[in-house]
Amino acid sequence: MTCALAFVASSCGHSSPWSIQTQEGDVSLLSVSAADARHVWAVGGGPVYFFNGVSWTTQAQKLEAEPMDVSAADAKHVWAGGGDGGGMVWFFDGSTWSRQFTVPEPTVSSVAAGDPTHAWAVGTSDTGSTIYAFNGTGWSAQYAAAIHVQDVCALDASHAWAVAEDKAGLSSVYFFDGSSWMKQYDAQKHHVLLGISAADASHIWAVGSDEKPGAVPEAVPGVVYSFNGGRWRLQQEVPEQLHKVAATGGGNAWAAGGIGNSGPVYHFDGHTWVKQFNALESLFDITATDAHHAWAVGGLGGMFVFEDNPL
Repeated sequence: MTCALAFVASSCGHSSPWSIQTQEGDVSLLSVSAADARHVWAVGGGPVYFFNGVSWTTQAQKLEAEPMDVSAADAKHVWAGGGDGGGMVWFFDGSTWSRQFTVPEPTVSSVAAGDPTHAWAVGTSDTGSTIYAFNGTGWSAQYAAAIHVQDVCALDASHAWAVAEDKAGLSSVYFFDGSSWMKQYDAQKHHVLLGISAADASHIWAVGSDEKPGAVPEAVPGVVYSFNGGRWRLQQEVPEQLHKVAATGGGNAWAAGGIGNSGPVYHFDGHTWVKQFNALESLFDITATDAHHAWAVGGLGGMFVFEDNPL
């Protein structure tokens, strides 16, 4: 792995707490998840990468198939999902990655760790998605529908959310209350929801893009929906499409996205979303542990970090 030490300026023309940590050549990084500031994982291109608070290393050179998503509950409970013709879920116990579960769908496109004994995985096929749940001892199918689940997040055994599209292209938010999955909210027409993150049961965000017919991809704006514990609403539109979101509190969240050589990061301070940084590559995922530590990964193998440590 080649370390990139250059400091990156924000798109607003002044220095930013964001910088590039490493650049992994010839791979597209798809997912990143942090348990804390010293335990961060990223996947994409085959290997599993790990950040120990100082530097990134390759933790697993190759699993049985390419992992597409990763989610950490803590340093010893991490799940990854992927597959190539046969969907798999892998588990990291603090020392070793091993296959934990296999699904009949061609791939596991998304995973979410609620806590050390509760996790979710999405098996994806051409006909729909199946959401599987882990209860601490084993995996089982929990919900299946003719939808395409784009992302899933979880807080605990009775609070999990997903964003998905139906065959007509309508994006919706789904909620698991501890007993069953149900549709909770329909986004506006042409709004495609791609990412979702919950800080707690009353502070949740879903992000995506406003893909009106005929829109030029580079000009597609982004949308942010928020949930306050009672209802969902369209909170804000931004100039660039958004892929994923990471929230740590009601007054702190980040969203990342972009296309081509543009990778915007927007930050929410409790009042409004403001562009904070622009990478020179599309950003596919973002994670955060608190208001002072966040990471994002990109389509050209960039691993970016936000460090804003007050004295």
